[in-house]
Amino acid sequence: MCNVCERAKAPEYGALVAKMLEEDKARMAYSREMAALFPAITKSIHSSVDWPVRLDYPMFEARAAYAVPNNYFQNLSIDGERLGNSFAHGAMRSLFFAGGRLMVFSKSVSFRDAGEFFTSFLLLHLERGEYSTAAGEAEIRISADVEKPMLNLLTGKAEKKRVAFSFVHQKVAGRIVSKEQVAQSSRFREVYGKYGGASMKAGSMDMEGYAITVPHFAPHPYLLQLHEQFGYASNRQFQEHVEDYLRAHLKD
Repeated sequence: MCNVCERAKAPEYGALVAKMLEEDKARMAYSREMAALFPAITKSIHSSVDWPVRLDYPMFEARAAYAVPNNYFQNLSIDGERLGNSFAHGAMRSLFFAGGRLMVFSKSVSFRDAGEFFTSFLLLHLERGEYSTAAGEAEIRISADVEKPMLNLLTGKAEKKRVAFSFVHQKVAGRIVSKEQVAQSSRFREVYGKYGGASMKAGSMDMEGYAITVPHFAPHPYLLQLHEQFGYASNRQFQEHVEDYLRAHLKD
């Protein structure tokens, strides 16, 4: 077991994951109610493992370059339909390793009538032969295009779904820039202007105090809250060592 996985067994991290699970149970219950109004959500709420389940593993989010609110996560599709990749409270698109399995956990969350519900939910396990990896000097890529039997968590029916993604982690050294640097750059205005203007709040930059200008995996916010317990002096230092976690598991 790698050092990050070992430290994720600590009760402080487990408490945060347990709280998330309880929130997700409430969201799922409300999603069943909202399916009558929005039947399309029944097409994208699935799990290939028993759910609910507590997952005490370190999770790393597949984020887009700059991670602006309307283009926050890297792309993931179910049956050829791309899932929403916007930032919202409770949303995530994480990858982690559980023993010999690769796990993908993705959630899109919306709000209506004082309640949160899922517009998509995917908890997917992949065995070694069901995904591919390419780990070069400057980039790590983890990809899959696979049909899996899954349970529709709204209807209770077993279904086969094709899931496709190609998540990339490019080296972040020299690609992490402060809020002040981003605000002063012409590239900032070009990228953020596409999503509502350079004055808008800027996703991960507001939470972490920096932006990353390449597609990457970022420690889930729960990990960052406990960065010192995971052996890192700051959020940024944790981010700079995400590659260590990936390479440790890819060579297993």
